[in-house]
This record gives sequence, structure tokens and C-alpha cells, in this order.
Amino acid sequence: MVGLLPSGEQPALISLAITRELELVGSFRFNDEIDDVLVALADGTLFVEPVVTHEFAAADALEAFAVASDAAVSGKVLLRFSSCCASQTAA
Repeated sequence: MVGLLPSGEQPALISLAITRELELVGSFRFNDEIDDVLVALADGTLFVEPVVTHEFAAADALEAFAVASDAAVSGKVLLRFSSCCASQTAA
């Protein structure tokens, strides 16, 4: 699972896990692998182009969040924290 669920009880079909003899294993993202991911992003070995659909300057964050909230038109939306980058849609 990517992301976090809201606090409190969450519905789960435990009977399906039991009858199918599933083993439920929890995980939390960004424990140890984040350092490797940051290196791969910096050196270009992590190929993110297929999932990044839009890039915006940080000054255009409100527009970026509006685009990101519409899954019909966006995948991953990035904010650029540099004065050199204007609003743009990834090609």
C-alpha cells in the first residue's frame, strides 16, 4: 500500500484472509530505501518519466494541487523549487 490511511478503525474483510490463508504483512514506506531513491533520482538511473505527467514551479503550487486532485488528467505531479522553471506540462 502506498500512502497512509486515516486514523481510527479501517474496514477489512478478514474472513477472506482466513479462508484464503493469506498472510497480512504491514509496511511503512521511506524507511531505509529513501536514500537509494534520492541517489537514483539525482544520477538519472531512476526512470520516472512514465508516471510524471505534470511539473509546476513552486509558485504555482495551488494549480499543481488542483491538477493532481484529478486522476483523470494526472499521474504524478511535481513541484520545482527553482526560479528557473515556469509552469509546464510534461511531454
